[in-house]
Amino acid sequence: MQKVAVVTGSAKGLGRAIALALASFGYILVVHYHTSQQEAKKVLGQIRVKAPKSIMIKADLKSEAGVKKMFEEIFKKLGRVDLLVNNVGNFVFKKFGQTSNSEFKDIVESNLYSTLFASRAVLPFMRKQKSGKIINIGAVGAERIQLLEKSTPYFLAKTAVYTITKVMAWEEARNGIHVNMISPASLATDIFSSRDFPMGRSASYDDVVKVLKFLISSEADYVNGANIEVAGAFIPGIV
Repeated sequence: MQKVAVVTGSAKGLGRAIALALASFGYILVVHYHTSQQEAKKVLGQIRVKAPKSIMIKADLKSEAGVKKMFEEIFKKLGRVDLLVNNVGNFVFKKFGQTSNSEFKDIVESNLYSTLFASRAVLPFMRKQKSGKIINIGAVGAERIQLLEKSTPYFLAKTAVYTITKVMAWEEARNGIHVNMISPASLATDIFSSRDFPMGRSASYDDVVKVLKFLISSEADYVNGANIEVAGAFIPGIV
């Protein structure tokens, strides 16, 4: 039976690149979006060339009810989820004192709550079939406390994602479920320049996809609870 992958926030950016790659790897895709409907339609059209059964779905993943409804629809239409990539997560690059309470709340909820809610929505099915993979998208340095002037809520949230990645992997390993994390360096080109990176460039979408391809392969059967940095030796706070 053909496997089904859900990639949150797959209308644009890294999520789009991951969804397109998974279609080429043989997965049926669920293209998730919240506000970017036109971009999602375009991505779905490209994906259906290789995976014609793929669908798109709208949901606010900061809402537990919204996530529940989304996965009910996915299971109704496709019957299964074998891979969940928790990619959704907003970002703000502001000093802490200039970050509003609503911005802080949005960053934490879009990065942490979306990952928690979506993971808990698929875990019961994965437990029944005794298999499944969850890959959370983190950020370089997420495994330690970061004191950064302009991205405090983002790193708080990503460190929390790191924590639940470890805990979920430990709890679910006996059920045949793998939970891992990929933590890239900045994918944005407007915050850092190439000279800020030890290897002379920022992370690319393709760098992340290569690691994801390994984690979903049989070669990574004993890799569980891992956080793989895709950062070219970049360390936040040094530049």
